[in-house]
This record gives sequence, C-alpha cells and structure tokens, in this order.
Amino acid sequence: MNLKDIKDVLTFAAFRPEPDDSSAPWRPRFPHKRTLLLNISRAATTWRCLGKGGRFLEGGSQEGEFKDVATQCNDEWKSLSDDGWCAVSINTRYVISLETNLSRKPGVEEVIRTNPRSALGSRYERGKRYALTHNPESIASILLACDEEQIRRTETTLKEHGLQAGRIACGTYALLCRVLEETNAERPSGDGSRSGLNQPGGKKVERLYVVCCEGSVCAMLQSGDLWTELRSRSDLYHGDPAPVLDILQPLCSRLDKDAEVHFVAETDESPLVEKLRDRLPSAAVTDHSRNHQLWRVLADL
Repeated sequence: MNLKDIKDVLTFAAFRPEPDDSSAPWRPRFPHKRTLLLNISRAATTWRCLGKGGRFLEGGSQEGEFKDVATQCNDEWKSLSDDGWCAVSINTRYVISLETNLSRKPGVEEVIRTNPRSALGSRYERGKRYALTHNPESIASILLACDEEQIRRTETTLKEHGLQAGRIACGTYALLCRVLEETNAERPSGDGSRSGLNQPGGKKVERLYVVCCEGSVCAMLQSGDLWTELRSRSDLYHGDPAPVLDILQPLCSRLDKDAEVHFVAETDESPLVEKLRDRLPSAAVTDHSRNHQLWRVLADL
C-alpha cells in the first residue's frame, strides 16, 4: 500500500467520489476546493464561485456569445476554480415538453442519457441529449431535450481555456424539478389521496408552476396529482417581463379563483412575482426563490 493510500484513508479522502464522477452530487466531489458555476444563455453568461464549505463567493455576468465571453473572462474564471472544474447550466437551445406513456422501466432515467432511442422510441430525435422526470401518480412525464452540438461546443470551449465541465445541466429544468419536489411532498391522507392536493368534496387543487431563469421561462399546470399542460421558451425575455406574462396568459385564464401559483426564479430579486400577484389577485402566489437560487440547485445536482 502506498503512503498516499494510507493518507487518503486517514483523511477520509478514499471514501469520497472522484471529481470526474458524474454520478455523485457536485458538492461532495470537491469538499475542500473551489469550483466554478456557469449559466450560459444565448446572449449572456453569468457565473459564481462555489467556495470551500459550500459558500458562494465572487461572481459576475457578461453579455455576448459564450465563446467570446470565455476568451474575455478566462483569467478570472481560472482564478475562481482551484482545478478548473465547472458545473454548467445551458439555458439556450433546449425544449421542455410534457409527454405521456413513456417507458417506466426501472432505471430508465439513466438509460435515457446513454441510449435515448431505447427509452423514447418514436419520440427520439438524433442530435439531442435528454433528461426525464416521471409523475409518479399519472402517465405524464416531463422531457428535456438539449441540442447536443451546443453541449459539445461548450465542452470544447471550456477545454480550450483550461477548464473542465464536470456537469452540464439545464437550469430551468433543474429549478422546475426542485420546486415540484418541494410542493408535492405531502404525505398520503387516510383515503389514499395526498394531503393538500384535494379539497373537501373531492375537488382537485389547481396549481400553476412558473419558472424563470436568466431570460427563459417554463410554466406548467397541475390539477390534483395530474400534470395537464406545459409551456416552455428559452431566450424569451431580457429585462422586460411582458413576454413572460403573455405566454402565461392562456394558462392563467384556466385557473380557478382559489388556485395556487408557485413561482421560482434564479434569484430572489425577480420582479415577476409581483406582476403575477397583480395579474392573479385572488390566487395564492408563493415565491420559492432564494438568494443564489440557481447556484444552490446547480451545486446540489
């Protein structure tokens, strides 16, 4: 046994996942190192340093194509990551859709990453990478399809500048999955239905989920346990929230007066939550956004 192996056991390093182990959550892979969190949109890139102990440190933003931004910010990005490792949110050239009757074989969420054709059948498209989230109570599933060329270009650009993409995700999709987990975790009631999703008399609670992330938006209707409709657009707005309200209008018009609205954005400073409260004065609008919300979710994947 080498001295390094003995040292790793004594310091518990031998029991931690390797930095390039994509199956492990981000934080445990770098417990004592700084890493870089990136969010790439069509016309801008934002970033934040995840420091030792999980603290969020310096960050910034820069408008322009990612390749140009990477050239301009290369020195700063290298200074914010001890070994050049990055967790990346690609927030452009993706589609989030609501599908039915997709395969639910054990492990299909992992199979779709390596062999998407076998998991999707006729819905498979060449040149896409996929992620999948099933509704455990119905036949509906949320399907994320990202442009593979965009992912490869991002990986190449980072490599050219001495950085490594340890994880690539879609921030909008990740925020949507997180808020669904948080709000659908009610325990089953005595009649088998989940508490909070059904009102007296059997009436189903209607919910509208709204996710905004650096210019992109995803909105989904839920009736009781059922996901009924989803709309998603990347690169929809820049500063002015009017396009978001426009895309939400058809969904808002279908809500009951006592419906719930669950909103989440990349940070807790979004003006859109107040716009929603003005648009839906009788609805219960809950803002799940926190400071560094996108970075928190990205660091927990």
